[in-house]
Amino acid sequence: MRLKDRVAVVTGGGQGIGQAIAEAMASEGAQLVLLDIELEKTTHVVKGIEKAGGEATHLQVDIANGKEAKKAAEDIAKKFGRVDILVNNAGIAKVESFLEGDEVFWDKMIDVNLKGLMMLCQAVLPGMVKQQYGKIVNIASGAALSAAKMQVVYSATKGGAAAFTRSLAAEVAKYHINVNAICPGFVATPMTDLGRETFPKFFKKMEQLIPWGRPALPADIANVAIFLSSEESEYITGQNILVDGGLTGK
Repeated sequence: MRLKDRVAVVTGGGQGIGQAIAEAMASEGAQLVLLDIELEKTTHVVKGIEKAGGEATHLQVDIANGKEAKKAAEDIAKKFGRVDILVNNAGIAKVESFLEGDEVFWDKMIDVNLKGLMMLCQAVLPGMVKQQYGKIVNIASGAALSAAKMQVVYSATKGGAAAFTRSLAAEVAKYHINVNAICPGFVATPMTDLGRETFPKFFKKMEQLIPWGRPALPADIANVAIFLSSEESEYITGQNILVDGGLTGK
């Protein structure tokens, strides 16, 4: 088991990519703590992990609230003694014309996709620095590295996450803390299902553009998260790793 006895925190672990990462980490021996603003989203995941013989719990946290993020980190450290792995997966998106965009939703996307990620990193890093060890995996997006029509503000938040990853990695490398990001392309999740209902032609065209011939599955992203959280990736930090079936650069 590559993550045996590691304490792993996953945000937005109630469905899609977050759920797949949480379940994969539990199967590799990690003790999971799922953070979400809505506990009902993570309840079934925690029960599933426990049924499979793993260890998991969850906390209700608004990750964009610095005080809540700090308290959650303190509570987890008090219960488990430390945080070894942080996966910043929570995120929201909306397929929309930039000219018709809603400033209120823009603010929410920035708060969740970028500020929340930063707040939680700041909350767990003191403990990681103290133990001279840590793995941070941010879920960015292929939209952070290439043009994304109908997702302009979303791509801006993910671009910020990608830049944050590179700079934070350089700052904390001396403490033996790895910071990397996964940049998924088109992934089959409940979030993309909602977009497909609203813009079926757009999503069908996106799927046809993928050289590998299919959208990513959440498990495809989870596999990379496991690698980046394990000792196998000890010399990898500050990277934004595309997992998009060859879509970017086509």
